[in-house]
Amino acid sequence: MPIDSVLHYPDAVSQVQASDEAIYWLATIAAEDGRTTVRRLMGGEVTDLTPDANVRSRAMEYGGGAYTVDALSIAYCDDRTGQVWLLDRDGARPLTRAGTSYVYGGLRLSLPDGIVVAVREDHSAEPEARTEIVALAVDGDNADGGRVLVTGADFYASVAVRDGRLAWQQWDHPNMSWDTCSVWVASLADPSDASPVSAADGVAAGYPLWLPSGRLAYVDDRSGFWNWRIDGGAEWAVERDCSRPLWVLNPATAAAFGDDRIATLSYANGIGSLAVWPSKGGDVAWPLPGSTDIESVAVAGDVICVVAEWANRASSLVAIHPDGSVETLAGASKKEPDVAAAESIWADGEAGPVQAWLYRPEVDRPPLLVMTHGGPTSMATSGYDATIQFWVSRGFAVLDVNYSGSTGFGRAYRDRLRGNWGLLDVSDTVAAVRAVTDAGLADPERVAITGGSAGGYTTLNALVSTDVFAAGISRYGIGDLTTLVTDTHKAESRYPEGLVAPWPSGRDVYEERSPINHLDRLSTPMLILQGTEDKVVPPNQAVQMADAVRAAGQPVALLMLEGEGHGFRAMATRRLALEAQVSFLEQVFGMAASPDVPVLEIENL
Repeated sequence: MPIDSVLHYPDAVSQVQASDEAIYWLATIAAEDGRTTVRRLMGGEVTDLTPDANVRSRAMEYGGGAYTVDALSIAYCDDRTGQVWLLDRDGARPLTRAGTSYVYGGLRLSLPDGIVVAVREDHSAEPEARTEIVALAVDGDNADGGRVLVTGADFYASVAVRDGRLAWQQWDHPNMSWDTCSVWVASLADPSDASPVSAADGVAAGYPLWLPSGRLAYVDDRSGFWNWRIDGGAEWAVERDCSRPLWVLNPATAAAFGDDRIATLSYANGIGSLAVWPSKGGDVAWPLPGSTDIESVAVAGDVICVVAEWANRASSLVAIHPDGSVETLAGASKKEPDVAAAESIWADGEAGPVQAWLYRPEVDRPPLLVMTHGGPTSMATSGYDATIQFWVSRGFAVLDVNYSGSTGFGRAYRDRLRGNWGLLDVSDTVAAVRAVTDAGLADPERVAITGGSAGGYTTLNALVSTDVFAAGISRYGIGDLTTLVTDTHKAESRYPEGLVAPWPSGRDVYEERSPINHLDRLSTPMLILQGTEDKVVPPNQAVQMADAVRAAGQPVALLMLEGEGHGFRAMATRRLALEAQVSFLEQVFGMAASPDVPVLEIENL
């Protein structure tokens, strides 16, 4: 499989929205270094509505809610100017001023009210950015940054507007939204009347959704799973997570239509399907068999629009018509050839069963590349991943591990990592590896581990605390946990308190679990990839790691990637990083060199 097939992937589709007139989505264009634009399907014609913008929000660092639609008008965040814009029949015009301390996201356009409701961060506030819900007038320049509707909580997300009523979810330090989170409602005319719909300590409620009847639906996990509830009414009680953790603002994991039906994401055994729950009674329908995950859902009239992931092709936007027929609107429509199928592997971990996805080449006892996902409150799915398929085509088996703390398996599985980050994630990964190698499905002498960000932390900890891995690749991996509470952004500044220990009283725990403090134990060849502009992981940590491997006399290569942050976006950078990983593993495992990959210079080899 050529490298270009990984780098030059089709434009990724995400965040579908719809009105009675048209269907909209975000397209991320690989050939333009990941620029994101809004596309619209109307009357059988697809139009790029924002060709001169990069539609992206920086709110809560991970963004989300970067655009919103109402009829044929859209409002969007342009990352190139830092402004919110409105595009209607009169053209595009800014709703906010450039060069301010404000960052916007979570947009909701309401033309009847003449406003765009947004989550706004004021980065001039001390000691951290102040987050509020504001209203931007569609007929003004909003010189004041917007009229404040809701304030006082540390975080807001999932804003929903209907008939003059506002709903949202909020949470406060030290919780993350998946720990304790509440759902609130208020009137737009007088938001001081705000009241909670669901608020209980230790319950994560969220994703408020106005139903056609005017009732409010939301999810909470009081049952142990994120299940849908109607305020004062029915509940879909099922041992399935029907949402994912909130990392971005306004994630569209469900939509309402008809007789208060909810089309929603639903997980079982790590596989995400589309369910339609009739909240007023009746059988649950499953109208889109074969998906591996559901990224977003919208409804256009009586048509359900879904961005879905598949096992044998890239994500696509599909329309499910009332007669049950499925039409592909954007993204991949054809199966990829020679796809290695994901096999679900369960291992016995210290705290309970551990799930992982195994992909195998058609060779005996291949080298094994172990992937540790980021988050760590996230999950590995079995959807088509060109990078995984690339590695399999090059003769590697790939093991993608859902260690303790992963989502999609209920709250108990997620909470196993509380206080145990740096411990259970490592031991679970080792357990999964041993389940594969003990079964003779991979070569136990040629096992490499790789991860980025939080997954890079697990990778680094595995290398300094176990002898299972013969090589490691860290992509902007977290080496020093103390920086996560002293130097990181607001959204994650208290995240480690639930994963590790209270701060600063538990500082000794942070230091003990920081791989940067155990560099004397590094005795494994390493490739370290680090962006020079990373605001989450200081680049000097990568240098220290490389120095330690070098001092141990082990093979090492350090690539400091200019201009890149916490994650690599530029095409040239992604090519360089992938080529380096291929050459590194081929050399340290004594494999034949790929003729299409430059030979990486590795010290001490």
